[in-house]
Amino acid sequence: MRLKNTRIWQMALLVAAIPAVMISCDKQPVGPTEPDPVPPPAPGTYMTFTDFRALHGGTGDVTVPAGTKKIRGVVISNSANEAAGNYRLQDESGSGLYLYSVVGSPIYSLGSVLEIDAAGAGILTLYNGDLELKSVPQAKVVPIAGSLTVSPRETTIAQIIANRSTWASSLVKVNNLTSIVQGTTNSTGTNYTVTDATGSLSLFVRTVSGITVNTAGTSITGYVSIFNSTTQIGIRSAADIQ
Repeated sequence: MRLKNTRIWQMALLVAAIPAVMISCDKQPVGPTEPDPVPPPAPGTYMTFTDFRALHGGTGDVTVPAGTKKIRGVVISNSANEAAGNYRLQDESGSGLYLYSVVGSPIYSLGSVLEIDAAGAGILTLYNGDLELKSVPQAKVVPIAGSLTVSPRETTIAQIIANRSTWASSLVKVNNLTSIVQGTTNSTGTNYTVTDATGSLSLFVRTVSGITVNTAGTSITGYVSIFNSTTQIGIRSAADIQ
């Protein structure tokens, strides 16, 4: 009788454990929630932004030659803090590109990876001194699933100004700021002057972006832009100023 009772208890424990096992197996696996990185392209698939920028000779409008390879980069700007249709992209080469999309294009959010086929249609031009790619058909700007990580170069304001033509539309980080001073405000947004021991940059923040500028910050991360003789830095969110 003792052996029989033991077996009954063993069977009861096994039956009780089955629901727990079923519940445990029904749980979703725990893992990263961020998009998977975009896989590296096969060698020669894309032209780097560095080489693509070199297609512009420095003056006038240049149509991207037919047969030019596609380019690929990640959006590093907040569309709410840029004029409509304007985007800043950067690729793994460290260079950036100023894209002016055609009317009717979707809004490309910060972090979107875009593949662009500008061959035979896109035009490279200097817009207020900033190298811009325009006139690429909407169908030739294709979002790619996944993420692409680019890192800001840590530098000084003097170095940004000296290299603005090659660093335009790429991310930079300036530490040891001495001041961020609010300047004039217009119907679109507010100007600030950002200063370190080596010089000053202009920062323009659009009102519609909702970005609050921490004027007590001592570090700023953003992308370089050019407006005629003025060198600027653009930010994506309030977190870009620490």
